[in-house]
Amino acid sequence: MLEKHVIAIGVVLVSAITCGATFLLALYRQFALVEVAASLAIGVQLYLLSSSIGELLEDKEEPSRRRLVGASAIAGALVFYFLVKRYLGGPRAS
Repeated sequence: MLEKHVIAIGVVLVSAITCGATFLLALYRQFALVEVAASLAIGVQLYLLSSSIGELLEDKEEPSRRRLVGASAIAGALVFYFLVKRYLGGPRAS
């Protein structure tokens, strides 16, 4: 039981770190809309991380699969948006 919660916390933590790294890359590349999306995604990821930790502390049987899928989907969508903006977004800033 504890192993599943630790894995769930790890997945959400990696998703949050991915969103943070995407925010920093967007900041460096000056992609304003990606920065806004990334900052909102980081807020959601931190909420999901605290919920995952709360489930561990409450001794729930299983971690929420919806939360894991949601966290992974948000991080994946943000990275995809950054890559689309990077390679298909028009003129590049120097």
